[in-house]
Amino acid sequence: MLALISLPPRVRSALALASVGASLVTFALATAKPAPASTEVPQPVNSVDAGLRVAVMIEGDGVYGSGILIDPRRGMVITNQHVVQDMHTIRLTGYTGRTSLGVVVSTDRKRDLALLQAPGLVFPDMPPPRLGDAGRLRPGDEVIAVGMPRKLSFTVSRGIVSFVGRELEGTHYLQVDMNINDGNSGGPVVDAAGEIVGVMSFIYRRAQGLSFAVPTSEVAAAFPSALPVISPKM
Repeated sequence: MLALISLPPRVRSALALASVGASLVTFALATAKPAPASTEVPQPVNSVDAGLRVAVMIEGDGVYGSGILIDPRRGMVITNQHVVQDMHTIRLTGYTGRTSLGVVVSTDRKRDLALLQAPGLVFPDMPPPRLGDAGRLRPGDEVIAVGMPRKLSFTVSRGIVSFVGRELEGTHYLQVDMNINDGNSGGPVVDAAGEIVGVMSFIYRRAQGLSFAVPTSEVAAAFPSALPVISPKM
């Protein structure tokens, strides 16, 4: 640690200002909120931007979770079925701050998936997110997830692929080592190329770093009209 008493006054002043600045940055990051509502959607420049761009907060009747704006031109959102099954009123918020009520269009209980439509999250000029094939990933590949853990909106988590094609109760999952909490369910999992490769689904309780996502190939099989078919290669 630097001893400020041994430094010239001008240097001590600069260091003090830097310390205050660092504290303000830390506070700003800790209290970050979605950007103000806007009709403009920034184009992704990396995997984090790609995930934030399509991440959606989902809340209703005391329940909360996350989703993916899978078809912006129609306002179609993918999430977990368990996120919305007890919601009578579904409220969605995109990263731009725009909000919308949503309705459940279809569900797949086996895969724990739900397809929603949110009229207020229609972006006619926004291209759909790029979808990747989780089967092409390898253990050790880096991925990120975006979600709403403990109601902390648009939180980004980073980790690696632990296992590709983990079969549990007849469904293949992408296993990752990220720290995932209540509220992450339904959010996007994005690879290093900025492609959506999965929908975060569940964790093993009383364990750390055992998180599982439904790969996009399973999502395509559940809702073929909502997104293109992706051949599973697990």
